[in-house]
Amino acid sequence: MADPLTVVGIIANIVQLIDFSTKVLARLDDFQSSLGEIPKVFRHIKAELPVLQDALKQTKDKIDHGVIEDSTKAALLPAVQGCKVQIEALEGLLAETLPVAGDSRFKKTTKALWSITQDSKVESITKTLRGYIGTLTFYHAAASSTLQPMKDTKLVEIRRWLSPPDPSINYWKAIKLRQSDTGLWLLESEVYSKWKRNTSSFVWLYGIPGCGKTILSSTVTQDILLYCANDPGKVVAYFYFDFTDADKQKPQPMVRSLISQLSEQCIKVPLALEALYASSDKGNRQPSLDALMNVLQHMLQEFPQSYLILDALDECTDRAELMRILEQIAGWQLEETRVLVTSRRERDIESSLDDIVDRECIICLQSQVIDKDIQTYVRQRLSDDKGLKKWQKDAEIRREIETILMEGSRGMFRWAVCQMDTLGKCRNRLALQKALKALPTTLDETYERILCTISEADSEYAMRILLWLAFSSRPLSVEELAEVVAINVEREAAFDHDEVLEDPMEVLDICVSLVVMAEGPYLSEPSRHLSRIVTLAHYSIQEYLVSTRICQGRAARYSMRPATCHGYIAKGSIGYLLQFKKGLFDRYESASSLQQAYALARYSAEHWIIHTRNGEEDDNRLNDLAMKFLSTGDGAYFSWLRLYDPGELWDMPKFRRELDSCPNPLYYASFGGLANAASRLVEEGADVNAQGGVYSNALQAASAGGYDKIVEVLLGKGADVNAQIGYYGNALQTASARGYYKIVEVLLSKGADVNAQGGRYGNALHAASAGGHDKIVEVLLGNGADINEQGGRYGNALQAASDGGHDKIVEVLLRKGADVNAQGGSHGNALQAASAGGHDKIVEVLLSKGAVRDL
Repeated sequence: MADPLTVVGIIANIVQLIDFSTKVLARLDDFQSSLGEIPKVFRHIKAELPVLQDALKQTKDKIDHGVIEDSTKAALLPAVQGCKVQIEALEGLLAETLPVAGDSRFKKTTKALWSITQDSKVESITKTLRGYIGTLTFYHAAASSTLQPMKDTKLVEIRRWLSPPDPSINYWKAIKLRQSDTGLWLLESEVYSKWKRNTSSFVWLYGIPGCGKTILSSTVTQDILLYCANDPGKVVAYFYFDFTDADKQKPQPMVRSLISQLSEQCIKVPLALEALYASSDKGNRQPSLDALMNVLQHMLQEFPQSYLILDALDECTDRAELMRILEQIAGWQLEETRVLVTSRRERDIESSLDDIVDRECIICLQSQVIDKDIQTYVRQRLSDDKGLKKWQKDAEIRREIETILMEGSRGMFRWAVCQMDTLGKCRNRLALQKALKALPTTLDETYERILCTISEADSEYAMRILLWLAFSSRPLSVEELAEVVAINVEREAAFDHDEVLEDPMEVLDICVSLVVMAEGPYLSEPSRHLSRIVTLAHYSIQEYLVSTRICQGRAARYSMRPATCHGYIAKGSIGYLLQFKKGLFDRYESASSLQQAYALARYSAEHWIIHTRNGEEDDNRLNDLAMKFLSTGDGAYFSWLRLYDPGELWDMPKFRRELDSCPNPLYYASFGGLANAASRLVEEGADVNAQGGVYSNALQAASAGGYDKIVEVLLGKGADVNAQIGYYGNALQTASARGYYKIVEVLLSKGADVNAQGGRYGNALHAASAGGHDKIVEVLLGNGADINEQGGRYGNALQAASDGGHDKIVEVLLRKGADVNAQGGSHGNALQAASAGGHDKIVEVLLSKGAVRDL
């Protein structure tokens, strides 16, 4: 509940401010009445003052009637006080610049000249007041809003379309690992305090591997979430780049996640987000990154205060694109948006952030600032850890452990964690003293020792667990890993059910100090539920396993090559699926019941194709195994398609599906980008023009996936380049819609009809225009595409580009002779399409080219 003094204070401030601003406005009116006009510098501010007064009166009225909640009243006070400061500053400027009765001609001239020099000050006051007006207006709307953003049907539908990765898994995992009272030095620092409470700023925390950056960023996130709780005007969105999760390694999923989180905190359906969804064919087409960034900007502008927290920039696989995004966000100059990022000090990151972050907002996580947290952590472990509290009564030993770990850590939190794990195994003073004298000095040496202490009986299991964790497409549950242990790809029957761990939690014992467990939503399952997720404990572990350094030491047996490991997981997944015979599904009523009996079934079904594609091309055993699996004569193939069909738009299992409803294996090999399998299936006589699946035939499936080599193989074996069927109508429209320039060129060179009609968009030019693929638009036009051809959802190419907000394509089409007033399509014409989508720049271009408003 708000302090009664706060409520009294805000009302008193509002009353004084309305009175004060009325006097200022009267002074400007009097001056205008006597001289006919006021100095140009004051004209904009004069127009803003009545708007401010109206906002203040509405605020007071809603407080008086109890519409605004107590928690909001406290949030409004700084805005009202800020208005007062600005009005007082304005009054001072008026006294200096507006002449009054009795002023001499010289003084009037001096004031007139002085007013010219005050432009920037008045503009600053005007801009600041507009911001405060926006804040007051926002809280008025919030007080009246009945929207439940987590339940609103439209927003739920849009978030499903965005399909963002869930960063809360990483957040709760880090919070669980954090020792209480660590990170307080950061929360209490001047840099952080200014970032948290002042206007727009960008903070960068960087440090060496293992210094605790993710724990610190989660500490910040927790603090900001508490700070913003119960205040609709303050919003938080965060993201963790994560080497263990393919969905969290690229910039676009980050942007999707930020938008999704902001939509969960909004007081109304964001117009920009709603327009993007509508212009993306109501979720049937994915938006471009530029379109998503435009929505993010508009959504951030709607909130009085916003916080973005991004962890582990160095774990992003497309850092150039990520840096461009951060530079773009900084370029928006949103005064109430604060950004905090963490990373290692990599040259490309530092070079980009140098232009964004002020020097005083860069925090280097050096040993002297981390050491206090490490000391707190060591003391907490000595007090609470089951294996270490045996020394609780021996003050000398405790001091020795603390001293040696503090000297050896050198700011590496991760190093200290591993050493404490090792010391916890010491059963007596002799063993402890021996361990303390022989502690490793680096993380590499630490990991080598941990790996070498794994027993011979567990070493093979450890290798399987670490390999799958290092290269799986998503985090794995402890139950899945219990079955991973039972997969040996060297056996004819790779999966042995008798080898499954009876207690899945023993995964943590086998790989002690190398893996951690956290609870998180298990997003790949048909029914979303919490699952015990296991990941590698730190990015530096995977780096060590794939490095050349491990090959030179005693832990060389654990060295890993990415392509080989992907091939291993592919063979393991296929081997696992090969156990499923026809009739198996009859014993289970639902996917969840099957999942309980076969924990790894879903992952294997969803991801074997990805791992096969990322494996070594010349892995003959893998290629043979894939061919065996793709044989329709084997019940395992049909069971796979019942469990998961990669070609379906929705991934719900279809337990009662019949085989004759499934496309042939060539379709799936083409759709999945399995070039070797596709070539061999064609050589063995597969029908290249067989119909079936969402994309209707193998050529369209390969075109949809962007697999140009497979497209060439299919065309070389007689695939009909102009076959008219399916969602996109033909292969050329499919490739054009998806933006695959090289495939478009290949198809055109093989005789594809550039003006073929049909499909979702009507023709290839419409599809490329709707998708924003400007290079494809130009190559289609260069090959004779009819620029004014009518048909499809949008009626014509110009309307398609206008609806999607693709200004470059609009300009190209107009330059090439597109009819600016052509009628038809879902919007009627291009101008109406651009207006509906809020694409103001395109509206201006169309009007300048003769578009008629009321046609």
